Amino acid sequence: MKIYIKREIENKVNKYSKNFPVVAISGPRQSGKSTMIKNIFPDIPYFSFDDLELRISAKSDPGLFFEQISQAEKQTIIDEIQYAPQLLHYIKMKVDENPRIKGRFFLTGSQQFLMIKNLSETLAGRIGLINVYPLSVSEIISYINENKDFNLFEFSAFNGTYPQLIVEKLDTKEWYLNYINTYLERDIKTLYNIGKLNDFEKFIRILAFRTGQILNLSSLASDIGVSVNTIKNWISILKASGIIFLLYPYHTNIRTQLVKSPKIYFIDIGLVCSINKIKDRETLFSSPLLGYIFENYCIAEILKRINNFGLDLNLYFYRDSKGVEIDLLIEDKQILYPVEIKASVVTDKKCAENIEKVKKKLKNFKDGFIINLSNKSIYLSPNVLTLDIVSFLNKISNL
Repeated sequence: MKIYIKREIENKVNKYSKNFPVVAISGPRQSGKSTMIKNIFPDIPYFSFDDLELRISAKSDPGLFFEQISQAEKQTIIDEIQYAPQLLHYIKMKVDENPRIKGRFFLTGSQQFLMIKNLSETLAGRIGLINVYPLSVSEIISYINENKDFNLFEFSAFNGTYPQLIVEKLDTKEWYLNYINTYLERDIKTLYNIGKLNDFEKFIRILAFRTGQILNLSSLASDIGVSVNTIKNWISILKASGIIFLLYPYHTNIRTQLVKSPKIYFIDIGLVCSINKIKDRETLFSSPLLGYIFENYCIAEILKRINNFGLDLNLYFYRDSKGVEIDLLIEDKQILYPVEIKASVVTDKKCAENIEKVKKKLKNFKDGFIINLSNKSIYLSPNVLTLDIVSFLNKISNL
C-alpha cells in the first residue's frame, strides 16, 4: 500500500468542491497535488497530460477527447491541464449546461501563471483556485516520529520537503538533479521561450546562493550575460512554478512599496542546500549561508501555514534609510507584528534592539518575536518573545 501523508490543505479542497463547479489546484512539480486529489476522491476518473499520448490526443481533437472522458461520468480529474488549455472551452460549456453541479471538474497544474491566466479568462466565477506547497513542518511532524535528537530545520535542509523524498527516503542529490532537469525539459522548454536552458539553470544556481538576499536584477544579468528584462521574465517563471517566493519591503505608501526590490526565498530549502552542496550538519553550521537558509526555512513555513489555513495575513520585510532592518513584518488587520529570525540556540537582548527601534517609528506595532533554534520561550524585553518555529506557527494561527 502506498504511503500517503495527510495534507493540511485538504479541508479547503473539500470545501471548494461543494462550492464551485471547477476546482483548480496548482503548485510546484512533485508537491503532491495529484496524489492528494486522488486520495481525497479515489473513485473519480483521472487523466494526466504527463502522458504524452494522452496530451497529443487532447491537442489534436480536443472536442472528441473531451467527449470521451466526460460523457459517462459526473466528475473528472485532469492533471497538468496547462499542456492542453484547449480543453478549457469545453469544460466551460459542460459546466454551463448545469452550473448547479459542484465539484464537476478537478484540474491540476505545475505552472500557476498559465493556469490562472487561462482559467480566469475562461472560467471566471465558476472556479475555486487552490495552491499546494511541499510539506509543511506540521505535516512532516505528523508523519515522522519525533525523538530527542530530531531537529526539524536540519531534517528539511538535508531531506527536503517534497513528499516523495520523505516517504521513499530517496538520495537527495540524485533526486534534486533529476528534479531540475525534469523541470527544465518538461515545464520550461515546453511552455516558455526562455533562450538557452544552460543559462536558465545557471540562474537558478546563482539564486540558490543568494537566497534570503535582496534581488539585484542588474547583478544577475551581468553574471549570466543576459538582459535585465530576461532576468525579470525568468523570475516570473520561477515564481509561477512555485520554486521561489518574493518578499517585498514594507512601506506605508503601497505604490512606493511595489517598486522597491524584494528579497528572494525558495519554497523548499532542500533544493537550496542541494545546489550549494550542503549535505550534513557540519557543512550547514559552518556555511556562510546558515543565517539565510534558516531565515528562508522559517519564512517558507510561515507562507505554507498562511496558505494551508487561509489566514488573512500579509508578509513584508523592513529596512529604513538608516540601515535598521527587521527580517519579517506580519500584517494582520493593519496591526504589525515584527519578527527577527536567528540561526542560534542562545539569543541575547541585543537581538530585540531593532524591534524596539522600529516600534518607536511605526504605528500599530504589536508584540515582537524572535524565532531561533532553541525550544525555550524567553522574553528578551517586555514586548519581545523568543520561540521555535513550531510554537511561532501556532501563535500566528491565533492572531
